[in-house]
Amino acid sequence: MNDPKVKAKLLEKALKKKHQKHKNSGQKQYGEKTEEFEEAYIHAQSWALKYKTIDEIPDEAIPTEYDFRNIKGYDFTGAVRDQLECGSCYTLGFIQSVEARLKLKYAHKYQEIPSLSPQFTMICNYMNEGCDGGWGIFNGYFSEKGHMVTEECAPYRGRTKGDTCSNYQNCPGFASVKSSYYVGGYNFNPDHKLI
Repeated sequence: MNDPKVKAKLLEKALKKKHQKHKNSGQKQYGEKTEEFEEAYIHAQSWALKYKTIDEIPDEAIPTEYDFRNIKGYDFTGAVRDQLECGSCYTLGFIQSVEARLKLKYAHKYQEIPSLSPQFTMICNYMNEGCDGGWGIFNGYFSEKGHMVTEECAPYRGRTKGDTCSNYQNCPGFASVKSSYYVGGYNFNPDHKLI
């Protein structure tokens, strides 16, 4: 698949479908001004309102299933994206997590949260390797010390070669991470010297 025309067509097709909902997603309109939506977001935020830390939640209160894609019929996650030939799973997963947190936090404002840009995070975060892989925690640190921008300003391209952070210098910050920390796993346990 080295034909540039074929690659361009595949990229165009993937980018058109990138914002499709997952089949398990709630089908009601996120942000609609209805009693049903208010009930859904109050339910979604109830854990944070009731417990100050995760350690306070009693084991018997934790449900066997809890899916942000479908809380009382509403999807509190961002769109499903195709990473294409780019090894960007670490950034797409991070961006999806932040988008879900924003939707949960600001649901009471009844407005859609714009998609955040994985491209900006991959290109401007020097701690990771763009399409050659990286670690989500480094995206957390980057977004804690800096910010994230919308995908409208910095669209995902499925590649990092030939792209530079200066291409996005006029993109306004939209969100940042308040606090990030590593929870372990996947054979990676950095200390502060490594970070």
